[in-house]
Amino acid sequence: MATEEADIDRILKEKGKGAKKKYLCSWLDGAPAQWLDAKHLKGTVALDEWEDYAPDIEEVQESEEAIARKCETLAQWFVKAKRPTLMVGAGISASVLPTFRGKGGFWTRNPKKREQQDPTNLPAATDAHKAVTALAHAGYWYHVGSQNYDDIFGRCGFPAEHLSELHGNLFTEVCRTCGATYHRNFEVAQDSAVDHETGRKCEDSDCGGDLFDNIIHFDEDMPWKELTLCNAKFLGSDLSIAIGTSLRVNPAAAMPFKAKERRGRYSANPPKSVIVNLQPTPRDSDADMVLRATCDRVCNTLAERVFGKETWANALATEEWRELGQKHKEAQEAARVAKAAERKKNRAAKRAAKLEAEPVSGGVQDVKPPIAKKGKKGKKGKST
Repeated sequence: MATEEADIDRILKEKGKGAKKKYLCSWLDGAPAQWLDAKHLKGTVALDEWEDYAPDIEEVQESEEAIARKCETLAQWFVKAKRPTLMVGAGISASVLPTFRGKGGFWTRNPKKREQQDPTNLPAATDAHKAVTALAHAGYWYHVGSQNYDDIFGRCGFPAEHLSELHGNLFTEVCRTCGATYHRNFEVAQDSAVDHETGRKCEDSDCGGDLFDNIIHFDEDMPWKELTLCNAKFLGSDLSIAIGTSLRVNPAAAMPFKAKERRGRYSANPPKSVIVNLQPTPRDSDADMVLRATCDRVCNTLAERVFGKETWANALATEEWRELGQKHKEAQEAARVAKAAERKKNRAAKRAAKLEAEPVSGGVQDVKPPIAKKGKKGKKGKST
């Protein structure tokens, strides 16, 4: 097995079954690829990423005509939806993560090197990340669930109250003693950890407890708060989109279909479920639409429908996509307030017109005399 100073770039292949299974790993230092026993990779993010990636399934894109038609339909559904939700998988980051750590994920073997990472060399946001974040600032997403721990949404400035990181965040460590959370500009997870410990201490002088990463590996329970919130939001959604995810790992894989399964058969306008993925998934037959296109293409289409094609292109070019979303929300709110004021003004005008139209006699408005109430009869028939 490799020394502690070696960094795994990615898993390239696998062979064998059961206890004889091995993985071919490449190294960041340029050393020749090496076969490692599965037991040496058990519980690592690299193996988790490899299993979730499903490299044996070929990626296929639909024709340009089919993609354009489906994107247009999805955009129409999106702008009409009142509570759209999004479940995000590794596919949304696929175009940037290979240059950061490779297809095998974020796992490295040198804890000190992590802390020496250049914060300016972290994985960049894709067009899809930017579009999803801009739409969140514009007030369109009911909720977004992420199966990624790359922190790209965090660095994009995605509103935390609308995001559930179901598999944790590789750049976040928490104190189990006082509950403090620390967000770093380097990866906090340690390969040598027994129980997610990072080797650092809580910075609160009154605490000093051990810090732990919050990454969720296979066979570990998801965080209760994030899982419960995300599940409730997807259950109340009227349009759920699963993008860039293999939909193999539950409970996240089931969430985009919960609303449809729960309310679809009884509703005149049932919730819709959409899958955007270049590979087949086990839930394709349950979706109202399956779109074989890149995450960037689909998310850009949604942003273009909301903001305008030229406006969105300019926002990407000038890196002002977040501000565009915020300005859009402010404009929508101003329009809503103005519309409400106009309705109030119209109601007041109608009441005034109605009063003016009522007949008057001798300069005094006619008022109908009150109708006398009949008294109640007692037991002997007399009024009381």
